[in-house]
Amino acid sequence: MPKASSRWPFGIGIVWLTCTALSGQLQAQDYLDSDLPVAECTDAHCQTSYESDFFAPYAPVTALDMINNLPGFNLDNGNSGSRGFGGAAGNILINGERVSAKSGTPSDLLSRIPAADVERIIVLRGQVGGTDLRGQSVIADVIRRQGGGATGTWALTAATPHPDTRFLPSGSASFSDRIGDLDYTLGAGASRSRFVLDADERVLDGSGELTEVRDEVYAETDDRFDLSANATYQHGAASYGFNIQYDHEDERGVEDSLRLPTGQQAFLLAQGNDSKDRALELGMDIERSLGEHLHAKLIGLYRRDDQTSQRNLILGPPGQPGDITTETRSDQLETERILRLELDYAGIRGQLIEASIEAAINRLDSDFLLLRLGPNGLEPVDVPGARTDVEEERLDFSIANSFSLGPVSVDLELAGEASELSQTGGFAKERSFFFWKPSLTLSHAPRDDALWRARLLREVSQLDFSDFVSAADLGDDELELGNPNLSPESTTTLDVSYEKRFEAIGLLSLTAFYNWIEDVEDILPLEGGLEVPGNIGKGFRYGLRGELTLPLEGLGITGGRLDLTGRWQQSGVDDPLTRSQRDLSNERHWTAQIDFRQDLAAAKLGWGMNAGFFGPYNNFGLDELDQFSRVWDFGAFVESRAIDQLRIRLGVNDLFRDTTDRDRLVFDGPRDSASLDFREVRDRTRNRQFFLQVRGVF
Repeated sequence: MPKASSRWPFGIGIVWLTCTALSGQLQAQDYLDSDLPVAECTDAHCQTSYESDFFAPYAPVTALDMINNLPGFNLDNGNSGSRGFGGAAGNILINGERVSAKSGTPSDLLSRIPAADVERIIVLRGQVGGTDLRGQSVIADVIRRQGGGATGTWALTAATPHPDTRFLPSGSASFSDRIGDLDYTLGAGASRSRFVLDADERVLDGSGELTEVRDEVYAETDDRFDLSANATYQHGAASYGFNIQYDHEDERGVEDSLRLPTGQQAFLLAQGNDSKDRALELGMDIERSLGEHLHAKLIGLYRRDDQTSQRNLILGPPGQPGDITTETRSDQLETERILRLELDYAGIRGQLIEASIEAAINRLDSDFLLLRLGPNGLEPVDVPGARTDVEEERLDFSIANSFSLGPVSVDLELAGEASELSQTGGFAKERSFFFWKPSLTLSHAPRDDALWRARLLREVSQLDFSDFVSAADLGDDELELGNPNLSPESTTTLDVSYEKRFEAIGLLSLTAFYNWIEDVEDILPLEGGLEVPGNIGKGFRYGLRGELTLPLEGLGITGGRLDLTGRWQQSGVDDPLTRSQRDLSNERHWTAQIDFRQDLAAAKLGWGMNAGFFGPYNNFGLDELDQFSRVWDFGAFVESRAIDQLRIRLGVNDLFRDTTDRDRLVFDGPRDSASLDFREVRDRTRNRQFFLQVRGVF
């Protein structure tokens, strides 16, 4: 098979000549430069401008503090694993521009911008054409002050994962400055975190008789270090952006399972894990006007993620060294190269025409080794697909127009993608795909405080290359085979939203949605008692999402506010075994989040509480059914602002240590026809975390 470079030239010249895409500067600049009231709706969109003084009661240190206090706004950090650059956006702009990066999240970037450098934040709802974030319904644009000089942020945190008394330090710092026409921000961070789970598990046979009791403790420690640099340079009519991100993470964990079989001697089964992850991303963009109405932006990005892991099972008597019975070793290198051209044309009155083309190459090189204890010690086990390479070459294109039809604004896009997927090694396969991805958004603002929006769009998911290669689940003693025939899942979405704003910060937003899903990705049973990740047919999902921000001044709670978010959904797909309809795997029926805070400016004090509630869900396998329980979490904090430009916060997360329990039903063959073999009922608690954090600027 020819290499991608011979079939899809990856050179800048050919992509540039394709005459496509957008910069997001033109329409965005219209509202950046205007003298906006607090809230204003036009035929095209609703936008609300929050000046820096609006956030004074919250005493923000960074731009992230300001974003987290926007009424009715939920920060979307994007998805670095999504298809290409266009689908990983999130919903944050900086000075009307999206940063040309995938790995660095908007939260990371915002945490490095001092609040004193933010002039205002503009929230745009409705028509979002021309903002580099097409597909988002709500966008926040952080407008930085000009000529602010050198500034920086820093944070130090001390935490303990109670009841474990270990000390967990973390810290971060950033520095921003301007040298001539070069603006830059440097950032660094280091952290140690610890995750502890305690579990009591009962094992029952097929008739419900208790056969074993297990006392399990899982403890994991993560050490992470990261470096980043972002810069923009203005030279004549062109603007240049540079981004670099490096992440280094070490994860070490062990689960000790003391097992007490009925009528037999106790034994200890330990499962160890030692994983390392090294990730690097480089990004660059060039942007300039090509005339009065034409604007272009060229983006290049390279990512690599090198992951290694070693896992083992150790069996022996309690309190004594055991023997390694099973060991796995995995080495995966994933790379991504992207070149994207965007172009805007605003020469037609009342319209903004956008086009884009994106070429991408994704590759995964994977080595997997399974060893089991035999007469001569640990011996390799032959696993199909243990050594394999997967490569996807993809071309994305779109053309879009934003305009108005009377009081209704329209965002219309016709997009598509063509890709070729090849796999070598244990599984050898070559396949081609083509998908249309159209979208239509209609917005109407009957008043300045209300907005209606309807969307119809089709999206294609990013294939997880890990599903193409083989692995093992030591905890459940299962071999996980890869599937070279896996196809991307596609979803057609229809949703209708209504938003109402009231008082200074009040907001109510409701969205009804329906998803038609093709090629649902789940567990696919094969002949011979095997199962693989695969496509099991068509499915659906429908439900409601809501957001509510309530000022509590009317109840006598000075400086108080309540934020509520929630989602309820139903879903379905035909089970490949039973042929009857059941829920989509791994999707909760409902979730809810409640956040209360009170900011007392006179006392230079703030405090708050938050609670999250999450419904149950199921996972379906060939010979097992896993039922996961509902769960909730609770946290609280108190924060002192007595020292100017300094915030001292004392808090607790997961106060009541609640976490998801599992009821695992394992059958003696396919679950639709075989009898129940055994059942594992697990009750878990997790560690609560107390922390003290000090943050400031310099």
